[in-house]
Amino acid sequence: MKASVNALASSAGGAPSPLRVVDGRSPACEDFGAGASAWWFDARGLDDSALKQAVERSSCTHLLVEHAEQKRVGTSKKLVVWVEHASELIDLAPGAWVLTPHEEIRREAVASGRAAGLFIEVRDLEAEFPYCVMVCERGDDFVVINIEHATYIPYELLIAKTRSGKTQVLRSVPIKGLARVVDDIHQSLNAFATMEHGIGVVFRTKEVAAVESLSRNLQHRQVSAMKLLPARVDEVQHTGLGHRVCVDTTSMMNAEEGMVIGSTGWGGILVCSETHHLPHMNLREFRVNAGAVHSYIWGPGGTAFYLSEMRAGAEVMCVDLAGRARVVSVGRAKIERRPMLKVNCSIALEAVPAQLQAKVERLLEMQERVTPKGEHIGSGDRRIHVNAFLQNDWHVRVMGSDGKARHCTLLQPGDELLAHVDDPGRHTGLRIEENIIEK
Repeated sequence: MKASVNALASSAGGAPSPLRVVDGRSPACEDFGAGASAWWFDARGLDDSALKQAVERSSCTHLLVEHAEQKRVGTSKKLVVWVEHASELIDLAPGAWVLTPHEEIRREAVASGRAAGLFIEVRDLEAEFPYCVMVCERGDDFVVINIEHATYIPYELLIAKTRSGKTQVLRSVPIKGLARVVDDIHQSLNAFATMEHGIGVVFRTKEVAAVESLSRNLQHRQVSAMKLLPARVDEVQHTGLGHRVCVDTTSMMNAEEGMVIGSTGWGGILVCSETHHLPHMNLREFRVNAGAVHSYIWGPGGTAFYLSEMRAGAEVMCVDLAGRARVVSVGRAKIERRPMLKVNCSIALEAVPAQLQAKVERLLEMQERVTPKGEHIGSGDRRIHVNAFLQNDWHVRVMGSDGKARHCTLLQPGDELLAHVDDPGRHTGLRIEENIIEK
């Protein structure tokens, strides 16, 4: 491998889940298209302490080093040693894996009980591709296959041919022929998304910021969780004309998916994608008819944005009725004047996460201490209130707590929907600690 290579409400589980690695592999996010996320760092010949620290902090799973460097490396990552000569197999670090360009060395390493894989530098794709397929099909622990330029069709074929196999396929980044054309982060993200299942990446850079950026980008693309809770419908109010936003994404959604929409930072309700029966028009499986322009929509990492800020290239969370969430890209925002409907909901305080419940309890206790006997301040109940302004039309649906989609125009007090509660402190969409009042 060459070196060029009106409410009271904290987060209810909206942050992305941590990277989960099993035997050095990150599981593909089936049904969500998030792809694989395993990446290694090529540290051969690099001696920058700040860079080493950044790699240690990162979600990188493996560290590739030269044979002569292995004894000087202190790392919590799985150590992978580049082996050029059979004699170097003798004094490898305990548990180290072997990456080699030579088949005979790979066989010897495997015979000695080590995980080992080939590095294949493809120079003539047509002539050498059958060999790549054979290596993947025979069940090696891993293989690093370098193919020039940005094409992923060969890797798609490898995934299709070896889907049931155990071999982990990786490629080096930067990719040959793409220097200063496509940045290294997007080269890597493209690899992770190949055929939805993804291939791994052996990443090389001298920049601390690049390591941090790759980790950050990967983290918010992982399938994560947004805790959804039963919310009681308390009031449905017709509010006249307003501007509503259809969020059109570059992804297809299924009938269990939608987006969290709310008028305050305290949370919102799960508004369904347009994947359900429409008697007068075709389905728009890429769309959520989200609501009024002032509303919040939840994005990656616990961020929340105004629907008025939606535009091509923005990223938001697509959530299913079990609370599993994935990042989707906005293709466009479609804003039009329509009759609007306000749906007020509330969530029992006992149902929210303990950290949030404790915070609300402290505020309630403070109110009670200063309130004269027989009087009440605020709502007087132990519930968190959220609301959403939706287009007042039968075809706009919200998800019921029973897992059944409900037409927003047929909602009645006492119905139960799925809602997400959150801490309302926001500055330009980012969560901050501050006192805030929203009515």
